[in-house]
Amino acid sequence: MLDVKNLIRELNNLYDNGEVKFDSSLTYLMDLNFIKRIEDRYLITNKWINFSGKITREDLISSLACCYPPLLDYLLWKVYQEAYAIGQSGDGEALYEFIDHIPKFAEKILAIREQKFSETSEIKAFYGPIFKGYPQYRTILTRLQFIQLAEEIEDTEVERIGKTPNDIWVKERKVSSNIHLEVLKEKNLYALTPYKYDDFQVPEEIKEILSYPWRTFIVVLGMVISEYKAEGINGISIRPKDIKNPYTEQLLETFIYDHKGKEHKIGDFKEFVKQFCDRNNIHLFPNKAPEVDVILFQLMDNKQFTYKDGEYVLNSSFDDRLYSSEGIIIKNRARKFKSMLRDYIEELRKSL
Repeated sequence: MLDVKNLIRELNNLYDNGEVKFDSSLTYLMDLNFIKRIEDRYLITNKWINFSGKITREDLISSLACCYPPLLDYLLWKVYQEAYAIGQSGDGEALYEFIDHIPKFAEKILAIREQKFSETSEIKAFYGPIFKGYPQYRTILTRLQFIQLAEEIEDTEVERIGKTPNDIWVKERKVSSNIHLEVLKEKNLYALTPYKYDDFQVPEEIKEILSYPWRTFIVVLGMVISEYKAEGINGISIRPKDIKNPYTEQLLETFIYDHKGKEHKIGDFKEFVKQFCDRNNIHLFPNKAPEVDVILFQLMDNKQFTYKDGEYVLNSSFDDRLYSSEGIIIKNRARKFKSMLRDYIEELRKSL
């Protein structure tokens, strides 16, 4: 009998961290292409990520739990029996609603409608976690609707997470967009989340940056901004929406300069980051823009970023430290990642 509480716990772990150690209760999700097995790990797929951008966390966890084959068969059979009874009562509109709501399950329903299903203790164990009680007709129908939103998306291979930004921020990497996750004591093998950075011995301030993916991202972007300025070029600018209160946490905006030096507002900073990730096949889970505005203000609090001449830039003293021996892991071992960012900015500049 399946341990439903353990299943829900592992689904939540996957939602947060992108991968978990092998657990046999999750095998059915591999058959459905929501996860794949690599060595002793289960890693979420692009199908999972695409699905995560369409519904809430609670609905995604419940929907994936409902995909457990014995439960799904029972729910389809149960909802068909009720719909059939509705049709027999002459309520044609309700029957049409049933047919219209779950077209992808039509073939499955036809295959099981004449079978006999019993409400086993295993099936009952799902009711509380998924339905908050005994499942009603419309509640089941809604859950089945959500499941149909999942699309078959081709998955891709990605190398193991390395020890430096160049080997961490690579194309096809799956990266958590949740900025509030706790630091993992043992880092994942493939999906990038905050983890205690012990790969190299570095100063505590640098370790703090490397332990949080989005801090690393913004610091490296800050280096790109600094290098543009050192070349006498305005390439990209991050600015507050509320220019009267630049030190108050708020949504930020991104400006790109074309090759004639004219500035163009291209939208919110977090959407710029999301579009960069999409363009470079960096897969964010859940599939939404990370709250990088919050991260930048954390870096401001740490005196690593500052507000100067109407925009957010690296603090000059911290910038100098990054280019010294203290920041060697970021200075020398983030060049590929920095180039990836700059190439994207140059694409935008050329397109304006």
